[in-house]
Amino acid sequence: MQNDGDNTNALPTGQRLSFERERGVYALRVMHNIAHAVVKFGVEGNRSEHIERALKTISDAGAPIFLIKLHRNSITFALAECDSVIAKEAFQRAGYITTFREDLAMISVIAASMREVSGIMADISDALCSADAHMYETGDSHDSVQCLIAEERTAAALHQLCKTFHLPPEAIQVRQLQKGSTD
Repeated sequence: MQNDGDNTNALPTGQRLSFERERGVYALRVMHNIAHAVVKFGVEGNRSEHIERALKTISDAGAPIFLIKLHRNSITFALAECDSVIAKEAFQRAGYITTFREDLAMISVIAASMREVSGIMADISDALCSADAHMYETGDSHDSVQCLIAEERTAAALHQLCKTFHLPPEAIQVRQLQKGSTD
C-alpha cells in the first residue's frame, strides 16, 4: 500500500494491520495466600552487605520471594503465606527485626503494551481506592502492574478493576501460590 499522505489508501474502519499490537488492559491475574515481609537491618555497617546477608538468610531457609524492594535500612518482599513461618524463624535466628503481614492477595493488571497506556497506574489506584483495597506494595513489568492488597478486599477490587477497564469476568485468572513457589 502506497501512502501519498492523504489517507486515501487507509484501511477501512475497524480493520487492523497484522503487525499492530493490541493496547490496553486485557486480563487480571490473582494470586491468593500471599504474605508480605519487612526486614530491618539498621544503619550500622555496609548497606550492600546487610542486603546480601538478609537475602542469603531467606535463600538458605528455602522460601522463594518476589516483589523485592531494597530500602535504605530494610528490604521488603512477598512470599507464599505457607512459607512465612520458616522465613520468620530464619530471620529471628539471624537476629533481624521483622514484620510479616499475612492474608494478602496479589492482583496483576495485564496489558500487552503497558508502557504505551497512559494513566494506567492512576486508573488502577482509583479503582482500588473505590474498592477500599489498600495497596501494601506495588510492582511493575513490561506488561503488568502488580498490587498487593488485603485478601478480604479481593472480590471488590476485581469488580472495580473489571468495571474500570471494561473487562468481562472471564478476564480474571486465579492462581493459588504453593509452598516453595512464586508461580
